[in-house]
Amino acid sequence: MQEKNSVFYQMSTSERKDVIDSMKDNFTIQEDPMVGIFWYDNFEDELFGITSAIASELQFNTNGKKTVGMLHKTWWKRQQEREKAKGKISKRFSNDYTLMPRGRIFQIENDKSFELMCGSWINDHIITLVKDEFNLQNVSFKVIIDVHWEIGHGWSDEYE
Repeated sequence: MQEKNSVFYQMSTSERKDVIDSMKDNFTIQEDPMVGIFWYDNFEDELFGITSAIASELQFNTNGKKTVGMLHKTWWKRQQEREKAKGKISKRFSNDYTLMPRGRIFQIENDKSFELMCGSWINDHIITLVKDEFNLQNVSFKVIIDVHWEIGHGWSDEYE
């Protein structure tokens, strides 16, 4: 058995119990609704790049909405940089972040509803994937389509 100050350390029975008790605190929130961002890969038929947070753990912003702070552009750039560091860029990350279907989930303060903001590329199948991923089956839910989330569009003039 290793010393406590070494890299490897064997937990005691009481430490293990404390850790398990700490994890038990999370059992009740596993199905709570979440907000966040995602992309949809139509070739793989999957959501990816999911960054999410349990909605009840976040505060509403001054506009009465809550979502994660991560921007699609920032997340995408990080993935491209990771792949460059490995010496390869996959087909998925070889283009601009706006060229892959993407969306964002918000919770709205006035009625506690959830909104999926996305482009007109959305369909019922993708909505089901999103609702499953973000635990949105039993909440008030709307799909809002906007040009910002259309393929090839973003916030700035460079995309319009």
